[in-house]
Amino acid sequence: MNYSELTKTYNELESTTKRLEKTKIISELLKKTKESELKQVIYLLQGIVFPKWDARKTGMSSRLVLKAINAATGVSINIIEKEWVKKGDLGIVIEDQIKKSKQTSLFKKKLTIEKVFNNIQKLAELEGKGTVTKKIQYIIELLTSAEDDEAKFIIRTIIEDLRIGVRVGVIKDSIALAFEKEQKQIENAYNITND
Repeated sequence: MNYSELTKTYNELESTTKRLEKTKIISELLKKTKESELKQVIYLLQGIVFPKWDARKTGMSSRLVLKAINAATGVSINIIEKEWVKKGDLGIVIEDQIKKSKQTSLFKKKLTIEKVFNNIQKLAELEGKGTVTKKIQYIIELLTSAEDDEAKFIIRTIIEDLRIGVRVGVIKDSIALAFEKEQKQIENAYNITND
């Protein structure tokens, strides 16, 4: 599935505060998601790439994220920081910068759920010499291929601040609705796996 499909869902979720609407929006996405991508989509809807019980983190400080945005857009870190203070959301800052940017990458490809998920997961797995450079490269690779709203949600996922108002309860309700299961079944499965 293209990441743009998930981004469209994120935008719809961000535009409503109603739990039932959020449940319906997510259930529609889940119905058209391939079985092989369901786990990734469920995690990304929560703004994570590892289960809650997994101690791994992306290990991306805001300073490293700013360097990656700078490298991907050509906008100075100073300007990015000022915009971040003004807007209070680094995701909106990158979205605005990509809208303004005239640069287009020769290697720009349509982002997929798998690509975004795997690149963000790799941030936690890197260790040793050259780690910082490699982490920044994984982010740049995503940002230079991303459309403006895709970049917004990529950055929000990396810094673990998705801002779409979706909690585990909404996701469980959405799974029940999408796959025509009783909520009790979903709740029991969740209690056993905690994931």
